[in-house]
Amino acid sequence: MQSPGETYPRTAYLLSLIGGILILIFSLIYAAILAVLASIVAGLGFGLGAGLLVGLAVVALVFGLIILYLALRLKSNPQGARTYGILILVFALISFIGGGGFYIGAILALVGGILAIVWSPPAPQYGPPMMGQPMPGQPGWGQPVAPPPPPPSMPPQAAGAARFCQFCGTAIPPGAKFCPKCGAAAPGS
Repeated sequence: MQSPGETYPRTAYLLSLIGGILILIFSLIYAAILAVLASIVAGLGFGLGAGLLVGLAVVALVFGLIILYLALRLKSNPQGARTYGILILVFALISFIGGGGFYIGAILALVGGILAIVWSPPAPQYGPPMMGQPMPGQPGWGQPVAPPPPPPSMPPQAAGAARFCQFCGTAIPPGAKFCPKCGAAAPGS
């Protein structure tokens, strides 16, 4: 399963990489066995057929290397994931002819190629987080945030300065103990 913050097709990369490694290992084993058999068969006069089999093993080796390279490109250049996925798919299908990494490697590379084709990059996040909020992955992410402190209280008013009612906003004349409009107690009295 892909994590929300993944910036490359990780599952497709891993499956293609493992598939390419299996195809590569199988083709090396296959080439070694066929080289020994080719030397035996060549002594019997069947040199051309043995040479073709060794050539097939070398082609499988090249396909394994190509799939490995494309898998590494998936991680380093995720914008081309669809193109790399198609190429991985094609080379994995062709590698079935030569055994495809015990067939398991070809199947893993096929699935990896399909996943690379259907992968879409994560949606960009717009704007920075609110000031004081932790970013994803930082300590405190997902924890409740304490409410901001209340604003500082108003400084006491100097004598003779204009005063206003806290409830209705009417100007209170100097020396008055109550609001002339609503009758509420004047501030500072």
